[in-house]
Amino acid sequence: MDSLLTKKHYISWPVIAFLDFVTIIGFDDILYPLQNQGLSVVFTWIFMVFAFVIPYEMSVSQLGATFAGQEEGGLSSWVRRSTNDTLGYWTAWMYWAASLPYIVDVANSVIISIGWMVTGDNSLGKQMSNFTFGLLTFIIILIFILLQNFFKRSMEVMATIGGGAMFLMTVLFVIMTAYTLLHGGRIATQPFSFSSFIPHFSLQYFSTTGLLMFAVCGAELVAPYLIRMRNPKKDFPKAMWLVALMTAFLTVFGTISLAIFFNANDLPHDLKMNGSYYAFQLLGRRLGLGNLLLYIFSVVQAIYMMAQLAVLLDAASWVIAGDTAGRFMPRWMSKRNKNGRPLHSYVLTSGCAFSCY
Repeated sequence: MDSLLTKKHYISWPVIAFLDFVTIIGFDDILYPLQNQGLSVVFTWIFMVFAFVIPYEMSVSQLGATFAGQEEGGLSSWVRRSTNDTLGYWTAWMYWAASLPYIVDVANSVIISIGWMVTGDNSLGKQMSNFTFGLLTFIIILIFILLQNFFKRSMEVMATIGGGAMFLMTVLFVIMTAYTLLHGGRIATQPFSFSSFIPHFSLQYFSTTGLLMFAVCGAELVAPYLIRMRNPKKDFPKAMWLVALMTAFLTVFGTISLAIFFNANDLPHDLKMNGSYYAFQLLGRRLGLGNLLLYIFSVVQAIYMMAQLAVLLDAASWVIAGDTAGRFMPRWMSKRNKNGRPLHSYVLTSGCAFSCY
């Protein structure tokens, strides 16, 4: 019997929730929508929470509870068991291929966070050549392959610390924002009135709303780990509700707080890479703490991104090799190491991710 089925260590539902949270939403994910839609994005986020996030999480919860404990392929297993082997195979390949650019992007973000930790600004990333950046990206991915194959619980530990710390930093940001307002702070985005939160429905609005849907996708990535839960039918829905609540808080209250500190109509051009660092740097300076909050967030962001990278690498490797019909997949691809992991799938995933760079 497979070692994953016989091992005595189980993953608790809060850990599953944090594994999911780090792949779904982060502080960076609420910056672009604010830039695209301004204050009206708060209305969009609230609508998205009830119209998309909660139904989506509950759909994943239902599928996970239905197919829990059967196979290790996650989404590909769900499709294979509910339809046929061929659709399961194509789901595995398409989901795996879609994960590759994201893996590279997250690895790049790890380098950016380390740069802010070392220099306190974004200068380190600017000084690197594309070759150096790509080489560091490959090294980081390689390190994570080794970590996950030599330290069985490294991914769970990083996800719990990174996901929990990121959520706490968001709560801290919201609380500190309220504190600065109560002590004479000014609101950067003007006008900051009820009418500003009402969206103007247009082609631009609906096209940018699609980015919000993309930002909160990824809940099904934890599907391969349901086999490691003690009682997935009972506990997995709890994890999905926790993820939905954390996502709602981060998107809605985090966006409002950002709009108070930054002018939503004139946001930095390098928002994707450095926006969240600017936010905590500005918050710390307004509170008279200098760059202290910036450095704390840089550490949290590094752990958070490393946890996200670990989950993405692991989940992408399982979805393609965990449960694919033998007539579609070469036997060497499904070969397991002593810990029960599909090592060749890891190598293929990391190699293709680096080639995407």
